[in-house]
Amino acid sequence: MTTVTEVRPARRRPRRRGAWLVITLLVIVGLLVAAEVTARIVTPQIIRDRIVENVGLPADQKIDVDIPAPLLLPLLVVGQLPEIRLTADDVELNGITADVDVTAQDVPMYRDADWSGANATVVLNQAQTRALLSNVDGFPVDSVTLNPPEVAVDTDVRVFGASVPVGVSLSADARDGEIVLSPTTFRLAGADLSADALRAQLGPLVGSLLEEWPVCVAQYLPKALTLTGVTIEDRGIVADFEIDSSILRDKAAQASGSCSDAS
Repeated sequence: MTTVTEVRPARRRPRRRGAWLVITLLVIVGLLVAAEVTARIVTPQIIRDRIVENVGLPADQKIDVDIPAPLLLPLLVVGQLPEIRLTADDVELNGITADVDVTAQDVPMYRDADWSGANATVVLNQAQTRALLSNVDGFPVDSVTLNPPEVAVDTDVRVFGASVPVGVSLSADARDGEIVLSPTTFRLAGADLSADALRAQLGPLVGSLLEEWPVCVAQYLPKALTLTGVTIEDRGIVADFEIDSSILRDKAAQASGSCSDAS
């Protein structure tokens, strides 16, 4: 007796289900990539607009915002940016102009919280420095040049009808919230000499060349900024500040300071 074995065709794998899974994954990845790209475009603009509003900068002020993170979207979900860097040139600061760089760490995005730290560097070139010093009573601003690491003042005094060139070099320090320019070396007719020798030569004609010059900067900046250091470099006067995180939410901290606040 012959046995007949029925041969059934092999079942095909459910390719449609696998294809839909791949398509779904691709769509999810595409949406995530699009969301990351959008976040990279929108978030810096939001940060820039908030700075302009809080500090009172012109609406057209250009500010470069850099968020050095490989992925931004997860940070926005958490609501905190590990670091942001801001750069702006020719910022109008209540009558003076300067270039400003800011770095802040652990910046909250959506809640009233503090960052872990923030610092600003404000740079004034020679013309901007003269504009700042023009507000210091009695300072010979037209005779100022930047001569790193100091500021040079070269002027003339009248001695028995003759014009005698006098020069002084000033160092810059941060003291009690002010930039203090202090005389270090003196020149009379091109020759270096001490303060006592200059006083002996010119007497009262020396005037204020032997004095320190306190320069108030608080009135140009938000109260949340505290001056921590100042140097004279090739690019100009470089002033460093710490920024209190109260500037994020406190109108009083966002408002300009005053010279009485510095002292």
